[in-house]
Amino acid sequence: MKVRYQITLLLIVAILFSCKTKKSENLEEIARRSSRPEAVLVKTIKLLPSTFYHELISNGKAWSSKKAVVPFKVNGIIKEISIQNGQKVKSGDLLAVIEDFEYKMALTRAQQNLEKSEINFKDDLLSNFSKTDTTGLSPAKIKISRIRSGLNDAITSLAVAEYNFNNTRIYAPMNGVVANLEAMQWNPDQNYKSLCTIIFDEIMEVEFPVIESEYSFINNGMPVGIIPFINDSTLIAGRITQINPLVDENGMVKVKAEFQNNGRLIDGMNVKVVIKKPVPDRLVVPKEALVIRQGKDVIFVRQDSLAIWKYVTVEFENSTSLSIKEGLVPEDLVIIDGNINLAHETTVREE
Repeated sequence: MKVRYQITLLLIVAILFSCKTKKSENLEEIARRSSRPEAVLVKTIKLLPSTFYHELISNGKAWSSKKAVVPFKVNGIIKEISIQNGQKVKSGDLLAVIEDFEYKMALTRAQQNLEKSEINFKDDLLSNFSKTDTTGLSPAKIKISRIRSGLNDAITSLAVAEYNFNNTRIYAPMNGVVANLEAMQWNPDQNYKSLCTIIFDEIMEVEFPVIESEYSFINNGMPVGIIPFINDSTLIAGRITQINPLVDENGMVKVKAEFQNNGRLIDGMNVKVVIKKPVPDRLVVPKEALVIRQGKDVIFVRQDSLAIWKYVTVEFENSTSLSIKEGLVPEDLVIIDGNINLAHETTVREE
């Protein structure tokens, strides 16, 4: 009995010691794990020399490159209008018709008068020069016969009558879009300044100002980007065509650029103009890479599993990128995402 009691006691002590040791080991493992920092997920880019683009941004207005006001060349009642505002037309398309009865009668009378004058001209030649044609007659004699017979006047009257009659039908002078149409059918055309305006909006111009200090930045032929205010996600390519060599009273220089319309811009629309001038062989990073630490510009780079804090000097800046003059070197892995709350030597991991 005594021996059995001693063995039982030894087993209990062994079990208790084993439990205590295991519990102690578990606590140590938990403490060790909790002290290990969790890696921050980041995104990086490898820094290589590239081209930085200086940006000049201005606001302007887009205008059609060609515009034609279509007038009423003869007076009368508007018999027909075959267009409406916003309609696309081609050169030669019929736009409107003016009541032509009086002009048609005037044309007929002018043709008849010309026939009479031609007969009178031959009679004058025969009676004064004994000839039925102008062969062998001097220019002076021919001129006298034309005047006496009224032939010159008849030819002029016929030209006027043909002009008036032909202009009772109004045709499009060029391809484009109809605008400013106010005239109404069955009304006198004298009530209106013009029939309409034809706008050629396939090629458009934008006029915008730049400050005089930026005059040296621009030159003819330089590419530009046009961004409509109605859709700032659209970028239309264009080029500078004119630079007015004059500084106005506000210290501005007027510049014009030409671009191909994407079909969405209309005459007088407000746009933003972006001019980009390339500067080669620069260390360029996205603006998101830059953070402020202790009032200074800082960029984090990843070295193995650590984020290393580097003070930098910014050389140039545009709307999306920075050119770094000092602080970074080619091949650096620049952290561009996940850098907001980083500190020096924070453990990081590529996302």
